[in-house]
Amino acid sequence: MAINGRKMITITSGKGGVGKSSIASNMAYLLGNRNKSTYILDADLSLGNIDIMFGMVPKFNVRDVIDGSRQIGEVILEGPCGIKIIPATSGVSELSLLSQDERAILLGSLNALPEHDFLIVDTSAGISSNVVYFNAMSEDIFIVVTPDPASVADSYAMVKVLSTTTGRKDFNIIVNMVKEEKEALELFRRIVGVTDRFLDVYLNYFGYLPLDRHINIATRKQRLWVERFPDAIATRALAKICDRLVS
Repeated sequence: MAINGRKMITITSGKGGVGKSSIASNMAYLLGNRNKSTYILDADLSLGNIDIMFGMVPKFNVRDVIDGSRQIGEVILEGPCGIKIIPATSGVSELSLLSQDERAILLGSLNALPEHDFLIVDTSAGISSNVVYFNAMSEDIFIVVTPDPASVADSYAMVKVLSTTTGRKDFNIIVNMVKEEKEALELFRRIVGVTDRFLDVYLNYFGYLPLDRHINIATRKQRLWVERFPDAIATRALAKICDRLVS
C-alpha cells in the first residue's frame, strides 16, 4: 500500500544474517542523497538495529508509539541526507507478535507521517505474523538472498508463505554476497526454476551486491558504507538498485 500516496517498500528475508538491515539503511541514504524524502522503519520490533547502523542512540522508539506514551513525530531520529529513522526496541519480546489493536495504532501513526517519497520497512527475518503483516502492507517487496543454501531454501519458503497468505504474486529479488553478477544471475535463475515449477508467482531480478571488504570496515565503525566509501563496488551496485527504484 502507499502511505500518503507515496511508496512503501519492505526489505525482508527468509534467513537472518544476509545483510538485509545493512541494505535497507544504506538504500535509505542513497535515496536521501537523490533528494527523495525517505523514512526508514525498523520493523524488527523486538530486536531492532537500524539505529546502530546509523550510530545513533534513540531516546524513544516505536514501543512508545504503540503504548500511546509518544506520538510518532517524537520518536523519529534525523539521519544523514534528511533521512527520518523510526527506531525499534531491543529485547522486548512482546512486540514480536503485534495484536490487531497494536497494528492499527502503528498503521495510523504511519498514515500520519508528513508527505514523503519512500517509506522503507526493514522487517525481521523469517515468516512470523509481523513479517507477513508488514509485507502485506507494502507496495513492493524486496527479498534479500545469498548463495548460502539455507538462505535460498528460506527465500523460497518466504515467497510461498507470502503468496499464500497475502495473495501477492510479484516479488523483487536482491542477491547479496556474491563475487560477481554472473553468480547472482545463476542463483536467481535457480530460484526461479523452483518457483516456476511449484508456485504461481513472478520473481523480478532487481540487482545484486558483491562481496566488498568496505562493508565490514564501515559497519564495525557504525558508519554507512555508501557514505564512508562512495566509490566502493558495493556502493556502485546499490546505487544501480536505487536508480531503478526511482526511475
